[in-house]
Amino acid sequence: LGKQDYKKTKPILRATKLKAEAKKTAIGIKEVGLVLAAILALLLAFYAFFYLRLSTDIDLNLNPDED
Repeated sequence: LGKQDYKKTKPILRATKLKAEAKKTAIGIKEVGLVLAAILALLLAFYAFFYLRLSTDIDLNLNPDED
């Protein structure tokens, strides 16, 4: 009986071990949110940089025409 009980619990132990391993390696919602926030921040920074750079170029071009 002892060996049969051990054989029955061994697959269960293996399954619980695999579940624990999967939880450790799984990507959480917080990590996904942080990555998306970082990408959004970078996109906004690039957009702001090019917007400011192009807007100053346009203003410089308009000033000689007004004089």
